[in-house]
Amino acid sequence: MLCLRIHRGIEAHKEDPGWLRAKGEQAIDFFESDLVLHFKAEEEVLFPAMRGFPGATELVNRLEREHRELESLIERLRQTEGRSLLDPLWQFADLLEAHIRQEERLLFPMYEQQASSELSRKVGEEIKALIGSARQPRNPELLK
Repeated sequence: MLCLRIHRGIEAHKEDPGWLRAKGEQAIDFFESDLVLHFKAEEEVLFPAMRGFPGATELVNRLEREHRELESLIERLRQTEGRSLLDPLWQFADLLEAHIRQEERLLFPMYEQQASSELSRKVGEEIKALIGSARQPRNPELLK
């Protein structure tokens, strides 16, 4: 939802430093409240479990690179003011949206097809220990 709100609002508000700052702060807060743990669970549990799957290495490496790119964009948002927020905010929304689609369309189906029930149980337990059930965002207000 955050990506959608940024994409829909950016054209109308690209000259409004208050709107740009508010969306930048929402992106930073969402990153800190949800994405940091999400990335940690993927990088420490899911990705290592998938390294031996046929066809997974390139995808996992790309997703890890995107994690670093998203982290870098968040740092740019932290250090930027005014209209200069436009570019990193747009890039963050674009990359996060594309990243999510890759996980939904490629990573998760690959995992579901290739993971044994024992591996799935173990991975599920380890992820739950790190981030909980994660059925809802930790701070749903950030998605408005």
